[in-house]
Amino acid sequence: MADTTLKALPKINGFSLQQPRLFPVLGFIALLLLVSLFFVWSRVQVIGLEYEISNLESQLRDTKHETSRLRIEAASLSSPERIERVARKELGLRFPVPDQVIMVD
Repeated sequence: MADTTLKALPKINGFSLQQPRLFPVLGFIALLLLVSLFFVWSRVQVIGLEYEISNLESQLRDTKHETSRLRIEAASLSSPERIERVARKELGLRFPVPDQVIMVD
């Protein structure tokens, strides 16, 4: 029984049937699987990068808003009227009297 003989495969309409070859079929399936996995991986990467770009654009927009707010604040804090008011009221400064002014040649 250890010696089995392969029966000849029958011919149908002049074509002989052959045993199916699994290697090419499995190779095709593996190739199709790899291409599909690459496509899915690339789409996941694209979506992740789109989220990152969106977050960075939001940060950039917030930073521009903060910059413009700080420029307005700096302009208002450096106005001469405000500086004089703070000097007089909060610091108690006053203009010098004429005998306190010394002219240097």
